[in-house]
Amino acid sequence: MSKTKQQLEAEGWKAASVTGGDHLKRTLEMYQELGIEVYLEEVKPEECGSCTECFTAGDETIYRIYTKRYST
Repeated sequence: MSKTKQQLEAEGWKAASVTGGDHLKRTLEMYQELGIEVYLEEVKPEECGSCTECFTAGDETIYRIYTKRYST
């Protein structure tokens, strides 16, 4: 079940970026190394609010990445 932006923000999540493909993998690895928790939300190109031509041309799934520090 998908969460709303308001639910995510209430839980401490912050929108970090929108990406896909190989860049998504590298970004997730970087966040893991930094000890940052991630939540991925699949988005449609028209929901991004920015250029998505590269993602669309490569037939890549686009994700919005939300981040927060791991709870201790």
